Amino acid sequence: MKKVVLSPSKLSLFKECPRCFWLDVNKGVRRPEGIFSSLPNGMDLVLKRHFDAYRGKGLPPDIKGKLKGRLFEDMDKLRVWRNNFKGLDHEDKASGAILKGALDDLFVTEDGLHVPLDFKTRGFPLKENTHEHYQHQMDIYCFLLERNGLRTGDFACLLFYYPLAAEGNGMFRFECDIVRIKTDKKDGERLFLDAVKVLDGEEPASSGECAWCGWNKN
Repeated sequence: MKKVVLSPSKLSLFKECPRCFWLDVNKGVRRPEGIFSSLPNGMDLVLKRHFDAYRGKGLPPDIKGKLKGRLFEDMDKLRVWRNNFKGLDHEDKASGAILKGALDDLFVTEDGLHVPLDFKTRGFPLKENTHEHYQHQMDIYCFLLERNGLRTGDFACLLFYYPLAAEGNGMFRFECDIVRIKTDKKDGERLFLDAVKVLDGEEPASSGECAWCGWNKN
C-alpha cells in the first residue's frame, strides 16, 4: 500500500461509505464538490483570535464559569497543531499510514488534562443529537493528543455558536452553547486502523445507502 495521510474528514467518508473512501484515497476518484459557504471558516479564524486574546489572562466570557481550568498556553505548539498542513500527527509503524488532525483550541483542566475545544457555527440552536455527528472527530483528537505526549481525559468540548439577533451597524449577537462529549481514544485508533486495512484490500462494497455509489456504478 502506498503511504497515505488520513484526516478526520477522510475517516468520516470511510464511515459513510467504504467504497467512496477507497476510490478517493487509492484511485483519486472523488465525489463532486458542492458550493460551500465560507462563513464557518471565517468564524473559526475570528474565534481563534478571540480566544488568543485571553490566553494566559483568563477564560473568554464565552466559556467563563462553564469550564474550570485554563487555555493551553504554548502558542508555538498550538500554531503547529492548528495548521491544516501540519497539525497533530501519528504514524502507524506497521503500515506507515499517518493520521493527522488540526485543532481549533486546547483547554487544560484543573487536574492537568488536555481537552480539545472545537468551534462549530450553526444557523439555529442545537438539537439533542447534534453533537453525535462529531463523535469520531473528537475521539481522534484525544487519541492524537495522547500519542503526542499529552495527558488527556475522556471528553472533549464542542462550542456551538449561532446567531440570536442583529444589533445594527453590521453587528450581530451570537450565543455559545458548550457540549461536553464523552470520548474514547481506543475508538479513534480503531477507526484509523480499520480504514488503513480497507485501503490495503480490494475495492469494498458500497454502504448500500450511498447516493453517489448509486450513480457511479462503474
